[in-house]
Amino acid sequence: MIPNSKKVTIIAFLSIIFFIQINSVALAENSSEKNYYVSPKGKDANPGTKKKPWKTIQHAAKVLEPGDTVFVREGVYSEFIHITKSGSKNLGNITFQSFPGEVAILEGKKLTVTSAKRAFFYIDNASYIRIEGFELRNLKTRKQNRYPVGILVKGGSSNIHLSDNNIHHIENKSRKGNAHGILIYGNTSNAMSSITVNNNEIHHLKLGSSEALTFSGNIQQFAITHNEIHHNNNIGIDVAGFYNACETDDCVDQARDGIIANNKVYKNSSKRNVSYKEYSAGGIYADGSTQLTIVNNIVAYNDFGIELASEKEGKTSSEIDVKNNIIYSNNGAGIIAGGAEKNNGGSSNNSIVSNVLMFNDQSDEGYGEITMQWNTKENQILNNIIYSKEKDEYLQNLGDDAMSNIYLNNTIHSFEEKPFFFAPVTAFFKNLRWW
Repeated sequence: MIPNSKKVTIIAFLSIIFFIQINSVALAENSSEKNYYVSPKGKDANPGTKKKPWKTIQHAAKVLEPGDTVFVREGVYSEFIHITKSGSKNLGNITFQSFPGEVAILEGKKLTVTSAKRAFFYIDNASYIRIEGFELRNLKTRKQNRYPVGILVKGGSSNIHLSDNNIHHIENKSRKGNAHGILIYGNTSNAMSSITVNNNEIHHLKLGSSEALTFSGNIQQFAITHNEIHHNNNIGIDVAGFYNACETDDCVDQARDGIIANNKVYKNSSKRNVSYKEYSAGGIYADGSTQLTIVNNIVAYNDFGIELASEKEGKTSSEIDVKNNIIYSNNGAGIIAGGAEKNNGGSSNNSIVSNVLMFNDQSDEGYGEITMQWNTKENQILNNIIYSKEKDEYLQNLGDDAMSNIYLNNTIHSFEEKPFFFAPVTAFFKNLRWW
């Protein structure tokens, strides 16, 4: 026999369970989350179901509501997608995704790049958007006033997640042109935030004066992680400030408070770029940005490894932690900081800690492993392990204020020729899948 007190407890417990179940059913019935489908064989007049899919991704962009996902079936799509509708924190993201196990291809061969239509995906002042698993290719122009981009995000957008996309052969072939694989552009007083670019491959781009992956302007709280960026004819990753992105006076024109981690950045060079024709492309470039962590990246065979600078006079890249990266066999310096000229910007209050630098300055231009250029102040270079291919030339101080920097506890191994034990290490990296 159950005592009365325990009966009351059991009844109360069962009432709570019943209440939860009833409300869960009600929530499920009232939920607006839906899955839709797009297929090359579909029609936009269809309901967008798996059996009766839509034909275009742009139609999905007009119809989807917060919490909805569109699965794009395998095939080739020749269209620009303009996304202006947002998901929400409470109801969920709007998600564009290749169907699991399939790859939807956005093909640019038959598309004409114009001032209005220049990106396969253009997220325009929309938030809580996910784009996952697409191949974006062959968007090209020869006109210097046209600007092809794989994915473009502008207008105060936030909570954007771009992942698992393969972006290649986006090209501007004019001498003064620009192109990007991914461009995040903070041009309004409303700071862009919570932007994630993860596990994308960005390669074989002809970029003109621009970069493969760029964050520029009023952007905060972002992550660039696990991407593979290679064989582009200019800078791999650029996080920038002070390039007049802002359209209003109360806009902060400086990307800040982000992490660049676990990326593989290799073979990015501007030597054959018609806009440069010299070794000037960095693998990772903090260009007037602040409060970044650059950690656990592999940066190899670029023109420069990691750059900390600003190209705007009186401006600096600052409060940046460069740590635990492997940086090797770049044409110029493994790490280079400060302006190329005295009237450029500079680099201040940064820390370069616990990196491994190996046999950089492959073009033999005298950069060594680490180069401090003009306007470098109060930077700390600590606990790095350095293998230099020239005796006593691992560090270059080119600017007249470089002595305000601190160098402590760096381990230097200098060889006029590569030591025999380094050969297996080089072979290992070259044989990796991504090589």
